[in-house]
Amino acid sequence: MRALALLLSFGVGLLSLSQEIVWVRLVSLGQQGRPQAFTLVLVAFLLGLALGAALGRQVCARSARPLRAAGWVLLGAAVLDVVAMHLCAAGLAVTLDAPATLRALLVLVAAGAASKGMLFPIVHHLGGAGGVDGVGRRVSIVYLANVLGATLGPLVTGFWLLDVLTLDTVFALVALGTALLGALALCASARPLPRWPASAAAVPLVLAALAVVAATASNLAHPPPVVATVLAGGPGEPPMRHLLQSRHGVLHVQAEDAPGHGDTTFGGNAYDGRVSVDMAVNSNGLDRAYLMATLHPRPRRVLVIGLSTGAWTAAILGMPGVEAVDVVEINPDYLKLIRAYPDVAHVLQDPRVTVHIDDGRRWLRAHPEARYDLVFQNTTFHWRANVTLLLSQQYLYQLRRHLLPGAIVAMNSTGSVDVFATAAQVFDHVGRYRNFAYMSDAPLRTRADAKAVLRACSVAGRPAFATASFAPGGLAARLSRPLLEPAAAVLRRGTVEGGPRRPQPVLITDLNLVPEYRHGATPPLPLPDWLLPAKPVVAVD
Repeated sequence: MRALALLLSFGVGLLSLSQEIVWVRLVSLGQQGRPQAFTLVLVAFLLGLALGAALGRQVCARSARPLRAAGWVLLGAAVLDVVAMHLCAAGLAVTLDAPATLRALLVLVAAGAASKGMLFPIVHHLGGAGGVDGVGRRVSIVYLANVLGATLGPLVTGFWLLDVLTLDTVFALVALGTALLGALALCASARPLPRWPASAAAVPLVLAALAVVAATASNLAHPPPVVATVLAGGPGEPPMRHLLQSRHGVLHVQAEDAPGHGDTTFGGNAYDGRVSVDMAVNSNGLDRAYLMATLHPRPRRVLVIGLSTGAWTAAILGMPGVEAVDVVEINPDYLKLIRAYPDVAHVLQDPRVTVHIDDGRRWLRAHPEARYDLVFQNTTFHWRANVTLLLSQQYLYQLRRHLLPGAIVAMNSTGSVDVFATAAQVFDHVGRYRNFAYMSDAPLRTRADAKAVLRACSVAGRPAFATASFAPGGLAARLSRPLLEPAAAVLRRGTVEGGPRRPQPVLITDLNLVPEYRHGATPPLPLPDWLLPAKPVVAVD
C-alpha cells in the first residue's frame, strides 16, 4: 500500500506539472506570447490545486476505501483532460478578442488542476497509515515523492517531450498517464481478490477503468488538432504551409500567392516577417536594412540578432564590402524553414555566414572579443514576454561593447517610443526611420555615394534594386537622401510609426518590465496602473 501511495504521489506530481507546462504554452500561443499568459495560468493552476486539496480532504474523511476513491478521482481527471483537449482549441483561437472566453478557459485549467490536486491528501492518507509511530516519517516520504515528480515533470516535458512530440500529443499523453494511474489504483483496491460474488461486482469497475484508458489512448493516437486550430485563423485566411513545434516554440507559415510578397512567418502566433527579398514589392520592409548601407562608410563585419526566415540576412550579404556575418538565433527550427525557400536558402550555404543557435544576450556575454561594424536586430514585438532583455539599457550597453569605431546598430522598436528613450540614454546619436531606431556614437550621415552603393547591392547574385527604383520618387532614390528623424523629435512627439502616443516615455531596464506589461498590447485581464509604476524619461535634445 505504501509503495503504491509513493507511486501515485510521484505520478500525480509529474503529470500535474507537465500539464501546467502544456497549458502555459497553449495559452501563451493563444495570447501571442503576452507575458500575462504565464501569470494567469499559474494563478488558475494554484487555485485549482488548493480547491482539489480541500475536496480530497473531504474524500478521505468520508470514504472507507480511499484507494478506490483515488482510482475514480484519477479516471475522472483523465476524462476531464480529454474534454479539455476538445474544448480548448476553439477558446484559445478567440481569447485575444474575448476576455470572457479566456476566463472560461482558465476555469478549465483550474478544474484540471483540482481533479489531480484531490489526490494529494488521499495519497498522504494512504502513505501515512499504519499507526501513530513513524507517521511523520511516512508522510514526509510521500511528500518527497510528490516533490520529485513535480520537479521532474517540467524538466522532462519542457526540455525533452516538447522536442520530440507536439503539444497536442503531450496533452493526450498526460491524460493517458492519469488514466493508467487511476486504473492501477482501482485494480489494487480489489486485491486480495474477494470471494466470487463480490469479485463479480467489481468487474464493472474494472471494465469502466479500461474504457477510460482506451478512450484516452485513442486521443493519444489521434489527438485533437489544438495547435493547428489556434493558428488556422478565421474564414478567408490564407492556408498554412508549414507548422513546426519544438521546446523552443511553435512556428508556422501562411501561404501567400501574390507575386513577390512572400509567405508570412509567425513565431508563437505573432507576426515574424515575410519570406521575401523582392524590393520591387518590399513587403518585408527591407528598405530599413538597406538604409544601413547608405550610412556606414565601410561595413565589413555584421552581427544579426534573430535570423527568422533569413530574408534580412540575405539582404545584408549582398551589401558591398560585407566579409563576415554572425547570426544568433535561439530557435533552430528557423533553419528548417529557410531550407524550404530557394530565395533565402543560399544564406545557409554562404561561407561568410556563421549561425549560432543561442540566446543573443548570452552569446554576446560568451564572446567578449567579437566586434562589428553593423548590428541588425529585427526581433519581436516589445509587448511580448522576455523581449525586455533585448531592449533594455543594460543590453544596449552590452551591445555597445561589441562595436567597432563608427559602428551602427539598427533595432526594430515595433512602435515603442520607450525604445528610443532608452537608446538615447546609451548612444550619442539616435535616429528614426519608419519604426526602426538607428544608434551610433558617431554622427549618422548619409554617404555621398549612397546611390552607387544601392546599385551595387544584390540578392543571390541579382541586383537588389531595379533601375526604375532610382528614378525620382523611387525607393532607392528616397533611400539615397537623409531620412533619419532625430530621437529628440520622436520623444517630443511621443509616438513612433505604428505605435500609440506616449507623452512620457520610460527607460527600459532589466528590472522594469513596463514595456511588456503596461506599455505593450492591452492585456485581456489588465492590472491597475498603480501596480506598475514607471519613472518617465525626459526627452534628450
